[in-house]
Amino acid sequence: MKAKISRKEEIAKGTLLVTFDLLGSKIDFKAGQYFFITIPKLLYSDDKGNIRHFSIVNSPNENNVITMATRIREESGFKKTLRDLPIGSLVEIGSVQGDFTLSKIKTNNLVLIAGGIGITPFMGMLKYVQEESLPYDITLIYSNRDKQSSAFLDELNELKNKNPNLKIVLIMTQDPSWTGESKRVDVQFIADKLPDFKNKTFYISGPPIFNQAISEVLKKLKIERRNILVENFIGY
Repeated sequence: MKAKISRKEEIAKGTLLVTFDLLGSKIDFKAGQYFFITIPKLLYSDDKGNIRHFSIVNSPNENNVITMATRIREESGFKKTLRDLPIGSLVEIGSVQGDFTLSKIKTNNLVLIAGGIGITPFMGMLKYVQEESLPYDITLIYSNRDKQSSAFLDELNELKNKNPNLKIVLIMTQDPSWTGESKRVDVQFIADKLPDFKNKTFYISGPPIFNQAISEVLKKLKIERRNILVENFIGY
């Protein structure tokens, strides 16, 4: 379906938020899924072409728009085009896919572990849980290099204030001004923050190297594979 760019904003250093107006159409999706987007004519050449897919940031209740966020990389002609296209530019929104959703596993005790821009599918989940007053007990562990490059911090704080069943643990691994958590997620970190970790279902979202490291930690903790869902962010 046709859509137009209705909003663009740099929400963290190097991270662009883009909202597409569906021009009166609506789209059905589940929180945590991703969508395909085609830019008809790229402003910069890109060997990977003019089609990409991105996680949906907005809640399924807001189904007349699609919102995404991505790190902008100079080597990506697609992302530079997305950055430079003017408001009102038309794009093509394709299919919605993915099973990285809340309905995938039937449990209410969740741990969401995000690395960098891997936070994006969790935003839709957390918004939807809050809007629908769903009975989830959620701990979000969100790891970044520094506060300046961390997306959605204000929104996450608002969600935490609205939802007493949401706990957020922020990690800044390379920020000398940060006074909170700074160590990487390892076995001891999980054991300290989640004494009842064996009763949790884990969702992991980030670049493959991050996801692999967290998966190895959960393996050492003997978390059953069926209680772990992983979403890889490749080439972001």
